[in-house]
Parts: sequence; C-alpha cells; structure tokens
Amino acid sequence: MQANDPASPKLPDCTPFRFSTADLPKRDRLTIFREVIGRATVKLDLAPLADRPFRADLVAQALPGLVIVSGASANVRAARTRELLDDSDDLILKIFTSGIGVAAQRGQEVTLRAGDALLMSAAETSVSATSSLSSFITLPLKLKAVASLVSSPEDALMRLLPGTDALRLLAGYVKELQDSAQLTTYELQRAVVTHVYDLAALAIGATLDGTALAGRRGLRAAQLAAIKADINTHLADPDLTLTAVAARQRLRPRSLQGLFADQSTSFSEFVLEARLALAHRLLSNPRWDDRNISSIAFEVGFGDLSYFNRAFRRRYGAKPSGTSARRRGGECVDGGGIDRACFSPGARVLIPISSTPPTSGSKAHRRCPNTTASHKRQGCRTETNELTRPDNGKSAVCR
Repeated sequence: MQANDPASPKLPDCTPFRFSTADLPKRDRLTIFREVIGRATVKLDLAPLADRPFRADLVAQALPGLVIVSGASANVRAARTRELLDDSDDLILKIFTSGIGVAAQRGQEVTLRAGDALLMSAAETSVSATSSLSSFITLPLKLKAVASLVSSPEDALMRLLPGTDALRLLAGYVKELQDSAQLTTYELQRAVVTHVYDLAALAIGATLDGTALAGRRGLRAAQLAAIKADINTHLADPDLTLTAVAARQRLRPRSLQGLFADQSTSFSEFVLEARLALAHRLLSNPRWDDRNISSIAFEVGFGDLSYFNRAFRRRYGAKPSGTSARRRGGECVDGGGIDRACFSPGARVLIPISSTPPTSGSKAHRRCPNTTASHKRQGCRTETNELTRPDNGKSAVCR
C-alpha cells in the first residue's frame, strides 16, 4: 500500500505533549491541574497531598493503540474515583524511575522505589501519591493484547514487580521514543507499540511462547535502542569500545554485534556515523565558531585528525572547513529579505539589524570587519546579547 494511497491509515501525530504546573498562573494552577489535566484528560482526581506547594511535569505521547505518559511529581495525590471510571478494562503499568511513591487498590497498598513497577486495573478505583519529587512512566495496556503474551495477567495486579532487565529496557525504550522525531510512518509507530507490549509482558511474566515471541521483537529492538543511547552518551570517550558497551548493557559482545548485524551495519560503523554527525552539527553551528576543527574532532571522540578529515569528506563530500558556519565567517546574512544579521568570530547568536527588505541593488551579504577600529570605520557596532552573557559573546552588527 503506497503512502499516498487514500486507503492508507492516516498517520497519527505522535509529537509528545508537554505540560508543567510551573507554566500555569499561580492563582489558576490548581484549578487547571485538577479540571483540565486531571478530570478531562487523564480521568483522575488530582490534588495536593498536603498543604504545601505541589509540582507536576508530564509528557504524553499518543501512538496507535497506546498513550505513553511520563513525568515527575511532588506532593500530588491521584485518585481514580467511581465517577471517573469508564467501561475500559485496561491495565495500568506504572514504573518508577526515581524517587518513591505509594499506590493502593483492592485493599492493598504498595510502595514503589526507583526501578520498581506495579500493574493496576483501570476498571477499579485506586489511589496513588508522591510526597517528594519522583519520576515515573504510566502505560495503559489493553487487557486482550497483554493476555496474548501473559497467562492470566489479572493475577499480577498489585504485585510489586522489582527491577529487572526487561523493566530497565522498557523505561529506556520509552524515553528514546519520547525524545525521538523519527516515528514518521504508520508501520513504524505500530512496530514500536508492539515492542512496548512485548517488554511489558516480559516484565509482568510472559508465557514460554510469549517470551520467545517478545525476545525476537521488542526485546531486541529495546536492546539496540539502549546500546545506541549508550554510544551517543559516550561518544567523546576514547575508551568507547564494543566490550565496554556490552558490559554496561549486560550483553555478550557477540550478542551486541548480532543486534547491529540485523540492521546490516556494525558497532564501529554506527560509532563512526554518530561521531561524524555530531561533528557536522557542531561545525555548522555558529556558537562553535571560536573552536578550531581539531578541537571539535577530539571533542566528539576522534583521536586522529587525518582520519577525521578523510572520513568527514567521504561522508559529506566536503572538508570540515567547508561547512556553512565555517564559510560564513564574519559576514552579514540575508534573512529572506526581512532580517539581516551579522556573525563575527565568537558570536553566539544572530542579531537582527533591519526589519525592512534590502533596497534595490543592495548586497544581500556584506562582509563585517572583525576589529574594533574597523567596526567604527565601516559603520558597525559591537553588541553583547543578554542571552549569551555567560560566554561574553559579542556580535558585530552591520548598519
């Protein structure tokens, strides 16, 4: 089925929605939090746990058949009351990634700490609370889908699920999903939802068949996502080796190699591509104009400048010195006929200098001198932007 086929499923917008009580006016904060976010959106009665300031930061991401909610809260009580119950028989998997919280349902109360998880029922009343700042992930799961991988999932309700590799991978996978902008096809969105269900089933206790199926799908996808996140975190580390990453991810080196082989690539190829991509972003960013090419190469983990130059040119078809920010130097840049601004070495931002289009015959780009004396002779001034004051960044502005 082609992407432009009218019969194709409409691609859902999976852009994460972000909410913070800190962004609300103080006088309306509690009302909006309770009525708009609580009752209307998440179907919970939200309230401060005690008579002191409360906080909630939430990220919600809607995927086909799954809404992922992650966030942090302090001094918040969340109750699913009878009036807020609907006809849903969903299961709620709550994972704590930091802090401590309490959840109660079916006459049982469970304390959750970082790495723990708890399965609850959306069809029954419940209460949960966090007194100190705690981070969590909440996954509403379809009972029928979970039951295809887990025998009698209802038996796991209100049973503390201690930290396991499956839970760790699930939490990391969800974080990568919410940080990623690459879910650009319906098929990819459906695939990651399947992976989340696979990992949730492994955490709850999958059947033998469910474990085998999840191991081939969601487990491998989550392991690879965790490995890539690990690599991106340690790009500048000269000791970034396959063995070191495998040890951190609790995998055998051969297993790690196999995960990359599934994508027709290798560990070393991925590391090289990631380092080159980061170097390209930095070289193209005017905020890094005061750094020479060799320092940026070493910053992203290259130990050999000659190798970096060859690899960069092979990947991007140009020398590192040929990137846009390096070519621009201290020149005035036309902003589409509306704004013009000037970069100078060490500048951190573009400063708009005109709100009118250039007059006929004027040059769209005009070289800005870099010395203070030349600034005055050429009608330029030096300004410091408040946003860059920690760097004392100055920008020469052409009149």
